[in-house]
Amino acid sequence: MLVVELRDVGRELKAARRLLFTGHVIPDGDCVGSMLALGLALEREGKEAAFVSPGPVPLIYSFLPGVDRVKIGPPVENGFDLVVVVDTSVPERLGDLFGTLEELRRSGSRILVMDHHLSARPFGDLNYFEPGAAAVGEIVFDLLKILNLKLDREIATCLYVAIATDTGGFCYETTTAATHRRVADLIEAGVDVRDVSRRLFEEKPFKSIEALRAALNNLELDPSGRVAWMVLDAETLKKLQVKDEHTDGLVNYARFIRGVEVALLFREVGEGQVKISFRSKKHVDVSRLAARFGGGGHLRAAGAVVKGDLGRVKEAVVQASTAAVAEAVTGKREAGELSCVSARDGGDGRSS
Repeated sequence: MLVVELRDVGRELKAARRLLFTGHVIPDGDCVGSMLALGLALEREGKEAAFVSPGPVPLIYSFLPGVDRVKIGPPVENGFDLVVVVDTSVPERLGDLFGTLEELRRSGSRILVMDHHLSARPFGDLNYFEPGAAAVGEIVFDLLKILNLKLDREIATCLYVAIATDTGGFCYETTTAATHRRVADLIEAGVDVRDVSRRLFEEKPFKSIEALRAALNNLELDPSGRVAWMVLDAETLKKLQVKDEHTDGLVNYARFIRGVEVALLFREVGEGQVKISFRSKKHVDVSRLAARFGGGGHLRAAGAVVKGDLGRVKEAVVQASTAAVAEAVTGKREAGELSCVSARDGGDGRSS
């Protein structure tokens, strides 16, 4: 399992003729946008590209160029020179496709993994990690520069979606001056910012609003007002016929509360399984918090899937989150860096 530089990735892509692109379960904008952008760009150079996903692409990304070519499940053919896995380096996040990748490897395909998460676990023949990147879309942008591949409107739109979604609309602290310089090039290449922003951030299916209503109905705060959480149990999800994509971003509504440092969303996703979304504002590294429960992610956004009873999982995770916040707050106070008011002190929170 070799960790390589970006120029090594470029040489590998140049040498390949037939490429397969894939990403993680419940693909987000960075995952879908990055693999489409890279695949389309290499096709412009005469290479063959195919796209597969371990799960359906959320409807919100249905406008992306080439998205109709993404097939669900394992590829129906083999003989690929290179399989490119984007936006995850955790084998479990590939679902059933991980077994397929192992079969492809045995048949002669090389596996290239490109990721930007802190919880990287290399499983490819070649692995490129850049935790400092705001999105894999930034990595792909830089890679296209190295390969001297031209941006067109379709490729630029895919990369814009990748970067815009993984930076929370350019609001997260991972957004840098370099991020904006890349985005400026994408806009100059033809991205319709208004149209893309409307589709991503201003339109939601009614099911998403129903899920939000149910989640807010279960909103709770810990006594300090610094940890907030919501719960969507299996019965509620079944009643509302809510899919994974309809819960995307719900955890942020708990995060919006003034004084809250860590926000959590608990969802029953299977028999005895609970999916947890972690978010933080400033002080707590939720990737470390999620890792305690077998997950991972970014400094301020992470996730985990835990086997167990919903009530017990919630209790354990809330307790760990409260302790993490208390530890962070104590450290910041000692360093003279903390100047926040808790939700209870500020009168903006409500216990339930």
